[in-house]
Amino acid sequence: MKLKNRNKNKQKLLQRIDKKYIGFHVYRSVNENLPFIFWERLTDAPVKEGDFNDQAAEIGQRYFYKLTQVDANGNESAPVTPKSAFTDHAGNTFAQNPLIDFAGYNIYRSADKDVPLDRWERRNKEPLPTTEFKDEDVQSGEIYFYYVRAVDSKGNESAPAEVVRVIRK
Repeated sequence: MKLKNRNKNKQKLLQRIDKKYIGFHVYRSVNENLPFIFWERLTDAPVKEGDFNDQAAEIGQRYFYKLTQVDANGNESAPVTPKSAFTDHAGNTFAQNPLIDFAGYNIYRSADKDVPLDRWERRNKEPLPTTEFKDEDVQSGEIYFYYVRAVDSKGNESAPAEVVRVIRK
């Protein structure tokens, strides 16, 4: 599957790995460290293998892309970073780092944002396939702080994503 933006640079993304999936959804962000739930989905229907043309891409703007595999029921896999590169209008090439052994996400919570991150409580037992998470153990009217880390197959975690403040209604 290839991805093209308006300045005609092609980006090799990913080939279908598992035959139970019917295609991919393509997501884009200008900030590769933004939690995935804030990335913009560019596709309404799953894209099969082949080309994807990012019609809204601005010339010279650096974008980061992620894909989710989509099954016949519309369920999406965890996002993966495609093996791709982007060349800007000046001819500078930027490589993206593929998530070769991505296992999922860990969600952390604290009632005090000033507590060191390594002392926050992990809210999931096993890595989650997406960054969507419903915390059942919260009190109405209380403020909680959360952050997410990506996890590889060996249990190594990424740097923490941005801390998010949540008030339970």
